[in-house]
Amino acid sequence: MVHGTLDDWVKEMDELVRAHGLTPLPTEFHLVSDEDIYTLSSYFAPGRYRHWTHGERYWMAKQRDEQGLGRIYELVVNGDPALAYLLDKNADAYNVLVIGHVLGHTDFFARNQFLSAVRRPNIGMWFREHAEWLEDLHRQRSFSRVEKLIDAAHTLYQLVDPYYRAPDFVRIPDKDKSQGQQRSFDWVKELYEPKALDHDDDVSYVPAYKIWPYTQDVLALVADFGHLADEERMALRMLREEMLYFQPQARTKFMNEGWATFWHVRLTREFSQWDAQDHIEAMRMHALVTQSRNFFNPYYFGWTLWELINELHGLDTCFQIVAEQTDLQWINQWITPELVRLAQDKNLWPLERPIDAQDPNKGTEYYPVEDLMRDVQRVFLPDTPEIFVEQIDAQSHRLDLIYHGDKPLHKDYTQDVLNAIAYLWGGDVMLTSAHKIWYGNEADWRRRA
Repeated sequence: MVHGTLDDWVKEMDELVRAHGLTPLPTEFHLVSDEDIYTLSSYFAPGRYRHWTHGERYWMAKQRDEQGLGRIYELVVNGDPALAYLLDKNADAYNVLVIGHVLGHTDFFARNQFLSAVRRPNIGMWFREHAEWLEDLHRQRSFSRVEKLIDAAHTLYQLVDPYYRAPDFVRIPDKDKSQGQQRSFDWVKELYEPKALDHDDDVSYVPAYKIWPYTQDVLALVADFGHLADEERMALRMLREEMLYFQPQARTKFMNEGWATFWHVRLTREFSQWDAQDHIEAMRMHALVTQSRNFFNPYYFGWTLWELINELHGLDTCFQIVAEQTDLQWINQWITPELVRLAQDKNLWPLERPIDAQDPNKGTEYYPVEDLMRDVQRVFLPDTPEIFVEQIDAQSHRLDLIYHGDKPLHKDYTQDVLNAIAYLWGGDVMLTSAHKIWYGNEADWRRRA
């Protein structure tokens, strides 16, 4: 049996991680029921606003657990302090391992520059403030209208950029309560004022009512300059802030899960408050979550990659990578022929591949190092099209987008996104690509089931 209490386990684990040079965030641990863990995992954090997508994720998590297809053992929230939720029906040995795993996560949160940039104090209160504000908006306006606004914003979740800055030469008018609601493009009147040319024959003069922000943050521009009521504008800005908060977690998922697994293996070996059988049970859970049948399981792939980098380059290099990189940078820089060869020698990464992926009966062949390295890097290539705002025409309230990629855009999804942009923008939206010119139609956008 595991001796002591949850507080005792946390105290010893904290001492162990600090002895290894880790500096996890102050972390609050909570034991919660399975119903609570389903809810927390579906909302990604405590206190977030209600929306039908959260309910959908709740039922998916519940069904996976009840059908034995996957249990959620913990949820960790990047905040100051960090919040960790453990499943109370877990065996004590499992929760000891999970505590070590959590402290690996919170060390990653503390070190990584991208996660540090979005961390907020009292993170639960921040989410609750947003949720309460949106609940007030539900009461002020029809429920379906607010839901549709949130749906449209969710459709643009990939079109945000933490480095966005509003164009300096565009002034967003201050809110004047005495005039009621104010359209964002009232400032266009000032842009119509004639301006003297530097030279009479200056053919490079551009009318001031056209601006070229050239940013990927479509949601920010819509929130700042779209034809929206003030309350809707504020709602979009809140939703965008939350998207920016979660964005670095998506971009460091394999590093983060691998780092937490790398450390829980070491910490559970040194933990003193359990019997040998408990350690065996904890390692059984480790084996369950790091199954290599799916090579790109974040726990397995991330953990083995950290083990390989540690062996080849040392722990100090690992700490530096955690601080500075995302998954894509990690893969591109550190997946080398030397590392892949070591992974195959240790039987951590595949040594063989199917001769014909469509017909497993044809057997297998040797997996060349260069091919495996290239295939791993290919999996991590960005699959989100890079779409930029090319121009805003304030006179006609038109938004022009551009896509420079060679790969054709997905027909239905692209049209859905453009219609959502048009719905929020309140005007014409056009996307130009090498293959097609797309037009957004706000009347064609509806909440997706």
